[in-house]
Amino acid sequence: MYFSLLLFFSSCSNITSPSIKNIKNAKLTGLNTKTLDFDLDLELFNPNNKALQVKSLKLMALIEGVELDAVDQNYNTKMLGKSTFLLPMNVGLSLKELAKKDSTDIMSKGLRIYNSGAIDLTLHGVLTLSDGVSEKVVNIDHTQNISFSKNIK
Repeated sequence: MYFSLLLFFSSCSNITSPSIKNIKNAKLTGLNTKTLDFDLDLELFNPNNKALQVKSLKLMALIEGVELDAVDQNYNTKMLGKSTFLLPMNVGLSLKELAKKDSTDIMSKGLRIYNSGAIDLTLHGVLTLSDGVSEKVVNIDHTQNISFSKNIK
């Protein structure tokens, strides 16, 4: 009896991987001599019939092939089944690392990005989810040209 219950519950915990549909609502929230700070939303689609618990997001943000920020954020939120979901995240991009790539001074690089209003952002990492029975780690590999608004305080 115990074995059949265990088998039943383990078969119910198959999680189909959600996918990133888009990066939305990008806002430049800070600009200084070291970083460009962005708030943005990852638009995810949950193809599962039931809700999933979003546990954590661990990824590397890259621009122009340069690793600029390690994002490590924990969440305690649910993503409804068969729906899209916006997952907020913060990214601080190191101007020093970006300027090394093409020998540009830091302020020139920051101002160029600021004035363009757009960047090619690549996200590599993992999203950890749970269905209440088991956890699933979803690989993220997403590149997108994002336009951003300027909301510097």
